[in-house]
Amino acid sequence: AWSEWTKHGLVQGYEVPADKITVIPPGVNVHEWRRPKPREPHADPVKILFVGGDLERKGGLVLLEAFRALRHLGLELHLVTKDRLPPEPGVFVYNNLGANSQPLKDLYHTCDIFALPTFADTLAMVLSEAGSSGMAIIATNVGAIPELVRNGETGLIVPVGDAVSLTQALRDLATNPALRMTLGERAMAYVTRHYDAPSNASRLLDLLKAEADAARAQRTR
Repeated sequence: AWSEWTKHGLVQGYEVPADKITVIPPGVNVHEWRRPKPREPHADPVKILFVGGDLERKGGLVLLEAFRALRHLGLELHLVTKDRLPPEPGVFVYNNLGANSQPLKDLYHTCDIFALPTFADTLAMVLSEAGSSGMAIIATNVGAIPELVRNGETGLIVPVGDAVSLTQALRDLATNPALRMTLGERAMAYVTRHYDAPSNASRLLDLLKAEADAARAQRTR
């Protein structure tokens, strides 16, 4: 299963024995998403990044509302989405960035805060990308997201659809470089440990081999 959230659903909803379920999360190639140089405090505008094809479902409209309340701080909001938006001060929209492309990775490396206040998700892969790049993350308590974005440890969790709480979380990170750096470093370490695709693929392969060997031995007996 991809997550403990999925495992819980299989146990509670389908009565699958818990000891028959192994949790191996998906992930990204952490090495490829890691920033070339460590993050440092800077005097440039703090940049917020959102990556989500469905702007509304992924919480982009709520994020825009929160950003507008903070625009006076000189922040920038960078939206990677399929939806088109009218021009707006401080908002940059990217409609044609390919998944895993170098321009997309460069944007992760340039921005400071990753915000995904999603309304509906299982375990958004973009969170692993953000963690790999050492970004401070804000997300919602949806699906398995809190397993990666651990509130106060690897990021901040806000209630779904709550623009006021999202505004406060963005303000806290935008005005506190030390907090941003700490959460970003912890996120990078956590994703490296638990959401690295090559490592988890090896775990999955080992599991499949062990099950095949066990089945072969059972047939022989």
